[in-house]
Amino acid sequence: MSHPVHKYSSLARPVEPQYPSNLAVIILLPVIAVSLFLWLALTGADMVDAGTAALLGMLGAFLSWALGREMDPDHNATAFIAMALTVLAVALGYSLDLLSLAALLFAVRVISRTVGPPAKIGDLVALVLLSLGAAIVDNAWWIPLLGALALVIDEVFERGTLIQRLAIPALAATGIIIFISGGYGGFEALGTLIRGWVVAVVVITILVAINIPNTEDIRSNMDVLGSPCDRRRVQLGMAMILFGGLASLLGGQAGLTGALGIWAVLAASLAGRNITLQKSETA
Repeated sequence: MSHPVHKYSSLARPVEPQYPSNLAVIILLPVIAVSLFLWLALTGADMVDAGTAALLGMLGAFLSWALGREMDPDHNATAFIAMALTVLAVALGYSLDLLSLAALLFAVRVISRTVGPPAKIGDLVALVLLSLGAAIVDNAWWIPLLGALALVIDEVFERGTLIQRLAIPALAATGIIIFISGGYGGFEALGTLIRGWVVAVVVITILVAINIPNTEDIRSNMDVLGSPCDRRRVQLGMAMILFGGLASLLGGQAGLTGALGIWAVLAASLAGRNITLQKSETA
């Protein structure tokens, strides 16, 4: 169903309470914030740090839920499992790279077109700014490159506007310039990766890579157009999420743990689909 915000954005997906899953998220978010605050305060954090971490954790949980919707449009379980895993990560003391998570979410929506229409000027500006912020604040210089790739993929499906085509080299140049100026040239950060984490990443990557091409026709409709989502676009959006997770390894162990919101979505897609299959088999 179209929303007034869609006059200005083709990437925004408002959380409307008339849908049970959306209402659940609206209820859960303040519960998550309060629970994280109490947990962090009880485990030794001071009030300010606990409050800040709780609010950021709530935002991370929402973004992972939203990205989970893009990863698996037909199965609500995936988004909620991703949310739960993200909350667990924050409760264990990990800090999430929220700008990277938000930029990847926008990049995926450019590809998957779950809203429907192509990205508007404001969407492109938001994607560029989020990608720039991710590169500078999160040290995720690869995020602008993924944004550029998303626009290229969209261009293959449907010729975009001049502004969209100009955004491609702008994003690519941003990533390259920040990579060079930041002194990341030798990829030394890869040496900080911890073996156990890498094993988990490899397992998740293999399973997700198997699942993506086996995705059935998407039953969910685009928010504005009302027609079914394009399976190929959704699959490429899934692949973009996987690329985002794998690209985080370029930041070493810090990049990997900062991208736990993305890996939560990837892991949740395996569990969410499995739950759905088990339900269908027992029905």
